[in-house]
Amino acid sequence: MPRSTLALDDRSTQRARVVGALHEQRKSRSDLVEQFGVSSSLITRLVRGLIDDGILREVGAQAQAIGRPPVRLEVVRDHGALLAVSCTAEGLRARCVNLHGGIIAETSADPIAGVVSPESIIETVAQLIARTPRVLGIGVAVPGVVDAETGNVSAAPDLGWSEEVPLRTMLRERFGVVVTIDNDVNLMMASERRTLDGRAARNAVYLYLGARGIGAGIIAAGRLIEGDHGAAGEIGLSPLSANDRTDFEDTTSTLAIAARLEAAGHTGSEPAVDRLLALADAGDPAAVRIRADVLTAFSHAIAVITALLDPHVILLGGHARAFREAEHREMLEPLRGELPFLPDVRSAHPKPDAILDAALNRCWQQLLAGGL
Repeated sequence: MPRSTLALDDRSTQRARVVGALHEQRKSRSDLVEQFGVSSSLITRLVRGLIDDGILREVGAQAQAIGRPPVRLEVVRDHGALLAVSCTAEGLRARCVNLHGGIIAETSADPIAGVVSPESIIETVAQLIARTPRVLGIGVAVPGVVDAETGNVSAAPDLGWSEEVPLRTMLRERFGVVVTIDNDVNLMMASERRTLDGRAARNAVYLYLGARGIGAGIIAAGRLIEGDHGAAGEIGLSPLSANDRTDFEDTTSTLAIAARLEAAGHTGSEPAVDRLLALADAGDPAAVRIRADVLTAFSHAIAVITALLDPHVILLGGHARAFREAEHREMLEPLRGELPFLPDVRSAHPKPDAILDAALNRCWQQLLAGGL
Protein backbone atom coordinates (compact mmCIF):
# COMPACT_ATOMS: atom_id res chain seq x y z
CA MET A 1 0.00 0.00 0.00
CA PRO A 2 1.48 3.42 -0.92
CA ARG A 3 2.51 5.67 1.93
CA SER A 4 0.50 8.77 2.76
CA THR A 5 1.98 11.84 1.08
CA LEU A 6 1.72 15.57 1.71
CA ALA A 7 2.90 16.50 -1.76
CA LEU A 8 -0.52 17.27 -3.27
CA ASP A 9 -2.04 19.01 -0.23
CA ASP A 10 -2.28 22.77 0.07
CA ARG A 11 0.05 24.53 2.50
CA SER A 12 -2.39 24.88 5.39
CA THR A 13 -3.38 21.20 5.14
CA GLN A 14 0.27 20.15 5.05
CA ARG A 15 0.93 22.13 8.23
CA ALA A 16 -2.12 20.66 9.96
CA ARG A 17 -1.14 17.10 9.10
CA VAL A 18 2.36 17.59 10.48
CA VAL A 19 0.95 19.02 13.70
CA GLY A 20 -1.51 16.13 13.91
CA ALA A 21 1.33 13.64 13.59
CA LEU A 22 3.10 15.29 16.53
CA HIS A 23 0.10 15.81 18.76
CA GLU A 24 0.41 12.63 20.81
CA GLN A 25 4.05 11.72 20.23
CA ARG A 26 7.31 13.57 19.77
CA LYS A 27 9.05 12.83 16.47
CA SER A 28 12.11 13.95 14.57
CA ARG A 29 12.15 15.48 11.10
CA SER A 30 13.40 12.18 9.69
CA ASP A 31 10.47 10.39 11.38
CA LEU A 32 8.08 12.75 9.57
CA VAL A 33 9.86 12.18 6.24
CA GLU A 34 9.43 8.44 6.70
CA GLN A 35 5.81 8.73 7.83
CA PHE A 36 4.63 10.93 4.98
CA GLY A 37 6.94 9.71 2.22
CA VAL A 38 8.04 13.19 1.13
CA SER A 39 11.34 14.99 0.74
CA SER A 40 13.27 16.23 3.74
CA SER A 41 13.27 19.73 2.24
CA LEU A 42 9.44 19.87 2.34
CA ILE A 43 9.36 18.74 5.97
CA THR A 44 12.08 21.23 6.86
CA ARG A 45 10.12 24.13 5.30
CA LEU A 46 6.89 23.12 7.05
CA VAL A 47 8.55 22.60 10.42
CA ARG A 48 10.46 25.89 10.20
CA GLY A 49 7.23 27.79 9.55
CA LEU A 50 5.42 26.05 12.39
CA ILE A 51 8.27 26.82 14.78
CA ASP A 52 8.29 30.47 13.68
CA ASP A 53 4.54 30.66 14.36
CA GLY A 54 4.96 29.20 17.86
CA ILE A 55 3.03 25.99 17.12
CA LEU A 56 5.97 23.58 17.31
CA ARG A 57 9.21 23.58 19.27
CA GLU A 58 12.37 21.53 19.33
CA VAL A 59 13.09 19.38 22.38
CA GLY A 60 15.97 17.22 23.62
CA ALA A 61 17.79 14.99 21.17
CA GLN A 62 16.63 11.42 20.81
CA ALA A 63 19.23 8.94 22.04
CA GLN A 64 20.56 6.44 19.52
CA ALA A 65 23.48 4.04 19.29
CA ILE A 66 25.57 5.74 16.61
CA GLY A 67 25.63 9.01 14.68
CA ARG A 68 24.30 12.41 15.52
CA PRO A 69 21.06 12.10 17.53
CA PRO A 70 18.06 13.69 15.79
CA VAL A 71 16.27 16.57 17.46
CA ARG A 72 12.67 15.81 18.30
CA LEU A 73 9.69 18.07 17.78
CA GLU A 74 6.53 18.59 19.80
CA VAL A 75 3.41 20.73 19.74
CA VAL A 76 3.81 23.78 22.01
CA ARG A 77 1.66 23.08 25.03
CA ASP A 78 0.43 26.63 25.57
CA HIS A 79 -0.04 27.64 21.94
CA GLY A 80 -3.78 27.39 22.59
CA ALA A 81 -6.48 25.50 24.44
CA LEU A 82 -9.45 23.28 23.68
CA LEU A 83 -12.75 23.31 25.56
CA ALA A 84 -15.21 20.42 25.95
CA VAL A 85 -18.71 20.29 27.42
CA SER A 86 -20.68 17.18 28.37
CA CYS A 87 -24.44 17.74 28.72
CA THR A 88 -26.63 15.26 30.61
CA ALA A 89 -29.92 15.26 32.47
CA GLU A 90 -27.88 15.71 35.66
CA GLY A 91 -26.26 18.92 34.38
CA LEU A 92 -23.12 20.15 32.64
CA ARG A 93 -19.44 19.33 32.96
CA ALA A 94 -16.93 21.48 31.14
CA ARG A 95 -13.16 21.41 30.87
CA CYS A 96 -10.38 23.35 29.16
CA VAL A 97 -7.09 21.63 28.34
CA ASN A 98 -3.82 22.73 26.79
CA LEU A 99 -2.51 21.08 23.62
CA HIS A 100 -0.79 18.36 25.68
CA GLY A 101 -4.10 17.47 27.34
CA GLY A 102 -3.26 19.09 30.68
CA ILE A 103 -6.28 20.50 32.50
CA ILE A 104 -6.32 24.31 32.68
CA ALA A 105 -9.76 24.86 34.18
CA GLU A 106 -13.04 23.00 34.68
CA THR A 107 -16.51 23.66 36.02
CA SER A 108 -19.97 22.15 36.34
CA ALA A 109 -23.55 23.41 36.45
CA ASP A 110 -26.79 21.87 37.66
CA PRO A 111 -29.97 21.85 35.56
CA ILE A 112 -32.57 24.51 36.33
CA ALA A 113 -36.05 23.09 36.92
CA GLY A 114 -34.90 19.86 35.27
CA VAL A 115 -33.77 21.59 32.08
CA VAL A 116 -30.26 22.15 30.68
CA SER A 117 -30.88 25.12 28.41
CA PRO A 118 -28.76 26.15 25.40
CA GLU A 119 -28.20 29.45 27.19
CA SER A 120 -26.72 27.65 30.21
CA ILE A 121 -24.28 25.86 27.89
CA ILE A 122 -23.19 29.17 26.37
CA GLU A 123 -22.82 30.76 29.80
CA THR A 124 -20.73 27.84 31.08
CA VAL A 125 -18.46 28.08 28.03
CA ALA A 126 -18.14 31.84 28.54
CA GLN A 127 -17.09 31.37 32.15
CA LEU A 128 -14.32 28.95 31.16
CA ILE A 129 -13.13 31.03 28.23
CA ALA A 130 -12.76 33.98 30.59
CA ARG A 131 -10.33 31.85 32.63
CA THR A 132 -8.46 30.34 29.66
CA PRO A 133 -6.01 31.98 27.24
CA ARG A 134 -6.58 31.51 23.49
CA VAL A 135 -9.29 28.86 23.17
CA LEU A 136 -9.02 27.41 19.65
CA GLY A 137 -12.08 25.19 19.59
CA ILE A 138 -15.11 23.94 21.49
CA GLY A 139 -16.50 20.38 21.48
CA VAL A 140 -19.95 19.65 22.91
CA ALA A 141 -21.55 16.28 23.63
CA VAL A 142 -25.35 16.19 23.83
CA PRO A 143 -27.79 13.30 24.44
CA GLY A 144 -29.85 13.94 21.33
CA VAL A 145 -30.16 13.81 17.57
CA VAL A 146 -27.37 15.88 16.01
CA ASP A 147 -27.14 16.80 12.34
CA ALA A 148 -23.46 16.38 11.52
CA GLU A 149 -23.56 18.97 8.71
CA THR A 150 -25.34 21.79 10.52
CA GLY A 151 -24.64 21.04 14.18
CA ASN A 152 -28.35 21.46 14.90
CA VAL A 153 -29.84 19.36 17.72
CA SER A 154 -33.32 18.31 16.62
CA ALA A 155 -34.28 16.33 19.73
CA ALA A 156 -32.79 16.10 23.21
CA PRO A 157 -35.44 14.90 25.69
CA ASP A 158 -32.88 14.32 28.46
CA LEU A 159 -32.07 18.04 28.35
CA GLY A 160 -35.71 19.10 28.16
CA TRP A 161 -35.42 20.31 24.53
CA SER A 162 -38.54 19.76 22.43
CA GLU A 163 -37.61 21.97 19.46
CA GLU A 164 -34.58 22.12 17.17
CA VAL A 165 -31.63 24.06 18.60
CA PRO A 166 -28.92 25.48 16.25
CA LEU A 167 -26.31 24.92 18.93
CA ARG A 168 -23.18 25.01 16.75
CA THR A 169 -24.28 28.28 15.13
CA MET A 170 -25.04 29.81 18.52
CA LEU A 171 -21.60 28.94 19.89
CA ARG A 172 -19.73 29.99 16.73
CA GLU A 173 -21.46 33.35 16.61
CA ARG A 174 -20.75 34.00 20.28
CA PHE A 175 -17.13 32.84 20.47
CA GLY A 176 -15.82 32.82 16.88
CA VAL A 177 -13.92 29.50 17.08
CA VAL A 178 -14.20 25.99 15.64
CA VAL A 179 -17.18 24.18 17.21
CA THR A 180 -18.15 20.51 17.05
CA ILE A 181 -21.48 19.14 18.29
CA ASP A 182 -21.75 15.37 18.68
CA ASN A 183 -24.18 12.84 20.04
CA ASP A 184 -22.86 11.67 23.39
CA VAL A 185 -23.33 7.95 22.69
CA ASN A 186 -21.40 8.26 19.42
CA LEU A 187 -18.56 9.81 21.42
CA MET A 188 -18.78 6.99 23.98
CA MET A 189 -18.49 4.50 21.11
CA ALA A 190 -15.47 6.37 19.73
CA SER A 191 -13.80 6.24 23.15
CA GLU A 192 -14.62 2.58 23.72
CA ARG A 193 -13.41 1.64 20.25
CA ARG A 194 -9.85 2.36 21.36
CA THR A 195 -10.08 -0.60 23.75
CA LEU A 196 -11.26 -3.00 21.01
CA ASP A 197 -9.25 -4.83 18.41
CA GLY A 198 -9.73 -6.97 15.33
CA ARG A 199 -13.30 -7.61 14.24
CA ALA A 200 -14.71 -5.99 17.38
CA ALA A 201 -13.13 -2.64 16.45
CA ARG A 202 -14.76 -2.78 13.01
CA ASN A 203 -18.25 -3.91 13.98
CA ALA A 204 -19.46 -2.80 17.40
CA VAL A 205 -22.49 -1.19 19.01
CA TYR A 206 -22.54 0.83 22.23
CA LEU A 207 -26.01 0.48 23.79
CA TYR A 208 -26.54 3.23 26.36
CA LEU A 209 -29.21 3.26 29.06
CA GLY A 210 -29.87 6.80 30.22
CA ALA A 211 -32.29 8.60 32.49
CA ARG A 212 -35.01 9.22 29.90
CA GLY A 213 -33.48 7.88 26.70
CA ILE A 214 -31.79 4.81 25.25
CA GLY A 215 -29.41 5.21 22.34
CA ALA A 216 -26.81 3.30 20.36
CA GLY A 217 -23.45 4.30 18.92
CA ILE A 218 -22.69 2.19 15.84
CA ILE A 219 -19.41 1.23 14.20
CA ALA A 220 -20.05 -0.82 11.03
CA ALA A 221 -17.29 -1.92 8.66
CA GLY A 222 -14.94 0.38 10.55
CA ARG A 223 -17.08 3.51 10.16
CA LEU A 224 -19.25 5.45 12.57
CA ILE A 225 -22.84 5.37 11.31
CA GLU A 226 -24.72 8.64 11.86
CA GLY A 227 -27.58 8.37 9.37
CA ASP A 228 -29.13 10.94 7.05
CA HIS A 229 -30.33 13.22 9.86
CA GLY A 230 -27.92 12.16 12.63
CA ALA A 231 -30.60 9.90 14.10
CA ALA A 232 -28.95 6.52 13.52
CA GLY A 233 -28.90 4.54 16.76
CA GLU A 234 -32.14 5.92 18.24
CA ILE A 235 -33.06 2.38 19.29
CA GLY A 236 -35.06 3.67 22.26
CA LEU A 237 -37.77 4.86 19.87
CA SER A 238 -38.38 1.40 18.43
CA PRO A 239 -41.59 -0.41 19.49
CA LEU A 240 -41.25 -3.52 21.60
CA SER A 241 -43.44 -5.59 19.26
CA ALA A 242 -45.66 -5.28 16.22
CA ASN A 243 -48.74 -5.39 18.45
CA ASP A 244 -47.44 -3.02 21.13
CA ARG A 245 -46.47 0.48 20.00
CA THR A 246 -44.87 1.24 23.39
CA ASP A 247 -41.30 2.42 22.85
CA PHE A 248 -38.29 0.63 24.30
CA GLU A 249 -37.30 3.67 26.39
CA ASP A 250 -40.88 4.26 27.59
CA THR A 251 -40.64 1.08 29.65
CA THR A 252 -36.91 0.59 30.14
CA SER A 253 -35.27 3.97 30.78
CA THR A 254 -34.04 4.37 34.34
CA LEU A 255 -36.88 6.79 35.09
CA ALA A 256 -39.37 4.18 33.89
CA ILE A 257 -37.74 1.48 36.01
CA ALA A 258 -37.71 3.78 39.05
CA ALA A 259 -41.41 4.59 38.53
CA ARG A 260 -42.32 0.90 38.42
CA LEU A 261 -40.33 0.20 41.57
CA GLU A 262 -41.97 3.10 43.39
CA ALA A 263 -45.41 1.90 42.28
CA ALA A 264 -44.53 -1.44 43.90
CA GLY A 265 -43.60 0.34 47.14
CA HIS A 266 -39.82 0.40 46.66
CA THR A 267 -38.09 3.77 46.93
CA GLY A 268 -34.46 4.61 47.50
CA SER A 269 -31.62 6.93 46.56
CA GLU A 270 -29.44 4.36 44.77
CA PRO A 271 -29.57 4.07 40.95
CA ALA A 272 -32.74 2.38 39.71
CA VAL A 273 -31.06 -0.57 37.98
CA ASP A 274 -28.88 -1.34 41.02
CA ARG A 275 -31.95 -1.18 43.26
CA LEU A 276 -33.92 -3.41 40.87
CA LEU A 277 -31.22 -6.09 40.74
CA ALA A 278 -30.72 -6.09 44.51
CA LEU A 279 -34.46 -6.50 45.15
CA ALA A 280 -34.77 -9.22 42.51
CA ASP A 281 -31.80 -11.08 44.01
CA ALA A 282 -33.61 -10.94 47.36
CA GLY A 283 -36.66 -12.56 45.77
CA ASP A 284 -39.05 -9.60 45.79
CA PRO A 285 -41.91 -10.66 43.44
CA ALA A 286 -42.48 -7.21 41.88
CA ALA A 287 -38.76 -6.70 41.26
CA VAL A 288 -38.46 -10.17 39.72
CA ARG A 289 -41.26 -9.29 37.27
CA ILE A 290 -39.78 -5.90 36.42
CA ARG A 291 -36.32 -7.41 35.93
CA ALA A 292 -37.78 -10.02 33.56
CA ASP A 293 -39.56 -7.29 31.56
CA VAL A 294 -36.43 -5.16 31.34
CA LEU A 295 -34.28 -8.07 30.16
CA THR A 296 -36.93 -9.03 27.60
CA ALA A 297 -36.88 -5.48 26.25
CA PHE A 298 -33.08 -5.54 26.01
CA SER A 299 -33.24 -8.93 24.31
CA HIS A 300 -35.62 -7.47 21.72
CA ALA A 301 -33.31 -4.51 21.13
CA ILE A 302 -30.30 -6.82 20.74
CA ALA A 303 -32.26 -8.91 18.24
CA VAL A 304 -33.11 -5.85 16.13
CA ILE A 305 -29.54 -4.53 16.26
CA THR A 306 -28.06 -7.92 15.42
CA ALA A 307 -30.46 -8.63 12.55
CA LEU A 308 -29.66 -5.27 10.95
CA LEU A 309 -25.95 -4.82 11.70
CA ASP A 310 -24.44 -8.19 12.71
CA PRO A 311 -22.05 -6.58 15.25
CA HIS A 312 -19.19 -8.53 16.75
CA VAL A 313 -19.84 -7.00 20.17
CA ILE A 314 -22.59 -5.01 21.90
CA LEU A 315 -21.29 -2.93 24.79
CA LEU A 316 -23.74 -1.98 27.51
CA GLY A 317 -23.09 1.51 28.85
CA GLY A 318 -24.61 4.08 31.17
CA HIS A 319 -26.87 2.53 33.80
CA ALA A 320 -26.82 -0.74 31.81
CA ARG A 321 -23.30 -1.34 33.11
CA ALA A 322 -25.00 -2.56 36.28
CA PHE A 323 -26.16 -5.69 34.45
CA ARG A 324 -23.97 -8.68 35.24
CA GLU A 325 -22.94 -11.70 33.19
CA ALA A 326 -26.10 -13.51 34.35
CA GLU A 327 -28.26 -10.74 32.83
CA HIS A 328 -26.16 -10.74 29.66
CA ARG A 329 -26.80 -14.45 29.23
CA GLU A 330 -30.52 -14.02 29.84
CA MET A 331 -30.69 -11.31 27.18
CA LEU A 332 -29.10 -13.61 24.62
CA GLU A 333 -30.79 -16.91 25.54
CA PRO A 334 -34.12 -16.28 23.71
CA LEU A 335 -32.19 -15.43 20.55
CA ARG A 336 -30.23 -18.67 20.26
CA GLY A 337 -31.31 -20.47 17.13
CA GLU A 338 -33.31 -17.44 15.99
CA LEU A 339 -30.42 -15.48 14.47
CA PRO A 340 -27.50 -16.74 12.33
CA PHE A 341 -24.92 -15.26 14.70
CA LEU A 342 -25.05 -13.78 18.18
CA PRO A 343 -22.82 -10.93 19.32
CA ASP A 344 -20.70 -10.87 22.41
CA VAL A 345 -22.59 -8.81 25.01
CA ARG A 346 -20.57 -7.21 27.79
CA SER A 347 -20.33 -4.09 29.91
CA ALA A 348 -18.51 -1.04 28.62
CA HIS A 349 -15.51 0.20 30.57
CA PRO A 350 -16.37 2.67 33.35
CA LYS A 351 -14.57 5.84 32.22
CA PRO A 352 -16.04 8.97 33.81
CA ASP A 353 -14.06 11.33 31.55
CA ALA A 354 -14.62 9.39 28.33
CA ILE A 355 -17.15 11.82 26.85
CA LEU A 356 -15.07 14.91 27.62
CA ASP A 357 -11.94 13.26 26.23
CA ALA A 358 -13.75 12.14 23.07
CA ALA A 359 -15.30 15.60 22.58
CA LEU A 360 -11.84 17.18 22.92
CA ASN A 361 -10.42 14.73 20.38
CA ARG A 362 -13.24 15.46 17.90
CA CYS A 363 -12.67 19.18 18.36
CA TRP A 364 -8.93 18.78 17.72
CA GLN A 365 -9.54 16.73 14.57
CA GLN A 366 -11.99 19.35 13.27
CA LEU A 367 -9.52 22.10 14.03
CA LEU A 368 -6.81 20.33 12.03
CA ALA A 369 -9.24 19.58 9.19
CA GLY A 370 -9.59 23.32 8.64
CA GLY A 371 -5.84 23.71 8.14
CA LEU A 372 -3.25 25.75 10.04
